[in-house]
Amino acid sequence: MKKPLLVLFLFGTVSIFAQSTKSKIIKVAVPSYAKKPVPKNDITYMGAFANRTNAVLPFTEEEYKNALQFQDFTRFSSDTGTPDFLFALSGLTVKDLDLTIARSKANETYTVSIVPKKSADINVLTMYNGESVHYNSIPILPTADSQGKVIPEVITFKFDEEEKYLVTNDNDQAKGTPYLVQEYLKESLGDNFLTKKLVPILYNDYDIRANAEFEKFYYIKDKKTEGLEDETKAKVMAFKEMSAAFTNIDQLRAGKEQLQSFRTYWEDKLANYDLSSKSGKKVGWGLLINLYNVALMQEDFEGASKYMKMALETEEKKWVTKGKRNAYNKHYEAYTLNYDENSGERIYSEGYTPDPILATIASNKAAEANNITKAPGYVVKNGGEKMEGKISMRFSPKEQEEGNIVDISGDTTAKRVTVTYVNEKGKIKNASLKCKEVQEIVIEERVFEPVNPKKGLLKVGDAGLTGFNLNNNIFMERVYLGEGIKLFKDLTDLDTYYFGIEGQKKAETANAEYFASCPTLAKRIEDGEFASTLEDQIKIAKAYSEECK
Repeated sequence: MKKPLLVLFLFGTVSIFAQSTKSKIIKVAVPSYAKKPVPKNDITYMGAFANRTNAVLPFTEEEYKNALQFQDFTRFSSDTGTPDFLFALSGLTVKDLDLTIARSKANETYTVSIVPKKSADINVLTMYNGESVHYNSIPILPTADSQGKVIPEVITFKFDEEEKYLVTNDNDQAKGTPYLVQEYLKESLGDNFLTKKLVPILYNDYDIRANAEFEKFYYIKDKKTEGLEDETKAKVMAFKEMSAAFTNIDQLRAGKEQLQSFRTYWEDKLANYDLSSKSGKKVGWGLLINLYNVALMQEDFEGASKYMKMALETEEKKWVTKGKRNAYNKHYEAYTLNYDENSGERIYSEGYTPDPILATIASNKAAEANNITKAPGYVVKNGGEKMEGKISMRFSPKEQEEGNIVDISGDTTAKRVTVTYVNEKGKIKNASLKCKEVQEIVIEERVFEPVNPKKGLLKVGDAGLTGFNLNNNIFMERVYLGEGIKLFKDLTDLDTYYFGIEGQKKAETANAEYFASCPTLAKRIEDGEFASTLEDQIKIAKAYSEECK
């Protein structure tokens, strides 16, 4: 009795698995749509480097320009004028890296261990018609092991190469050169960073294109039908060969009829299988995925959605199908940003709203440009004592230091002045003075005073976030002095001015309430007569000085 049961079992197994699918991974062209649709014009583009001083990238500017291959608009090639889109790229400096330098006299070698700081990133500024609109930042992250421990990148070189990699001084101290930073980036990012990581970010944002992607296509393994496996496998390979000819979106769209012949073939094969049976579902699912992929390449979203629904209903390989469904939803959403889903007509942008981060970057750059380093001048202390020397003041945020020590003095941006002077013994000394110790600072014709501005809680030194110093006074440049009023420029911000009215404890930006003691002027401010420019702010101060005192 046992042998017939065994035969029956084996027969049943063969019947169940007589129909199934195998797959081949092939490269196909898949449409991709812009997340930030472009305006309606003959759009031109160009890439360029916009590096800070001593900043570097792991490739040349020419390599960057050549790597940009947009399909929906045209490379700018004129010697005059400007492109519609300029993608300005900036890299890293040695300040963005933590270096540990070791020297072996026995081997005559240096070993430099490198870990990127939080500030280490490669940035792309997108300019449209000469205006900054978008900002992409690609962080350069350290390598870590499975436990999360950082693994430094190590660069080793001989003593005779020292000048390429290091700048040393007489105190046996060294810092890295731009060449060292560039070599680190090459090692850390690899050969394909430009074409596989950086450039696709810009394509995803702005381009309508055909991307080469690897997809699984399925052929039938059917023991009941002789030659079917070879036939359907050959069809998949023929599809691979045909798809290789589609290298851009225009070619893909022109090839819709060629794609249709394969779609018809797989639909005919699908009709031979009962999708309610177990073996029919197995084969049917593979054919439906083929059909879904082809419909997507044809930009037939109604067809793609139908095939996806049918594939889900088979309940075969649920995790794969659901992953594809999620990808489809994002794909279709991107399509509808660029095309009307009913008429199929192209949707163009009317322009771009600049990324909010650009205002912050502009403010930080302006503040950094305002920093003063060892400029000849003098400080008048509150007691009237005059200190002459070289003046240093910082109006931009200080770089975050590594470590776990908390500075309970809080943020000192614009709150300290350093005077480098020669004492009575002829020695060079540095004196650091706080706002409360200073009456005024004079550097050539510029005058600075401590000011107590009325700002939002988090704007003033972020006292609750960065320390415990609740003193809001900061140094500002006095740009106008009138009777009963002073006008100050806040050098930590961009084009921000404060008025100091005699008798008022705090300085404020122009507002009707602050100037309530002068109703005529308050009304003019309330009516928006004055712009935020220095010229108009001086007009307010002059009007108060001449008409309200």
